[in-house]
Amino acid sequence: MNPERARALCELAARLGHDFRDLALLDQALTHTSWSHERERHEPHNEPLEFLGDAVLSLATADLLHQRDPQGREGSKSFQRAALISSRSLAPRAAELGLPALLRLGRGEEKTGGRKKQALWADALEAVLAALYLDGGLPAAARLVARLFAADLAPGGLTDVRDQKSALQEWLQARGRPLPEYEVLAEEGAAHQRSFRVACRVEGALLAEGGGPSKKAAQQEAARQALAALQEQG
Repeated sequence: MNPERARALCELAARLGHDFRDLALLDQALTHTSWSHERERHEPHNEPLEFLGDAVLSLATADLLHQRDPQGREGSKSFQRAALISSRSLAPRAAELGLPALLRLGRGEEKTGGRKKQALWADALEAVLAALYLDGGLPAAARLVARLFAADLAPGGLTDVRDQKSALQEWLQARGRPLPEYEVLAEEGAAHQRSFRVACRVEGALLAEGGGPSKKAAQQEAARQALAALQEQG
């Protein structure tokens, strides 16, 4: 690691609020597979850390949501967690930390606009959380997660989300209509970062489709859109 890279990583560590004992972990968290594959001696890349970081993030956000509402419904909190840890949510937080500029990308990935891909920013943030976990334990990673989501989890900051499947079911039952059916249309992505697409049908008619990082989250999104469509129809 050259002095300039080490200095940039130390500045990032300061923004993360953690003094790394092993700065190489942070370097690995910001190394894309394309960079590693272009080197004669394949350097460690961040895919393994993404897998671990995804689990750390899931646990830390679940803990924060439980602290926020210990008696809250499981369905509602699952939906909230899915929204918080989605790529759409993580990407701007990664940008605030300055991760995109620090990514090490291969020449091909760089030329095709990889540095502007928000999915890579989100992946990098997950990998950084894994680096924090490995270097400083769960408390180090959890502190950053709490800081990143502080505004969302403050009173009034995160809109309380009802269990959308239950809300749709109640709406239909009140009108004497049959229960909705859900069908998985697509399942994509790596094993540690799956993406699901689910259809919501009532009496065989397609009402809406929803996506999410789990079948449950995708079903919730499909139910939300279906309910909105039905309410609009009257």
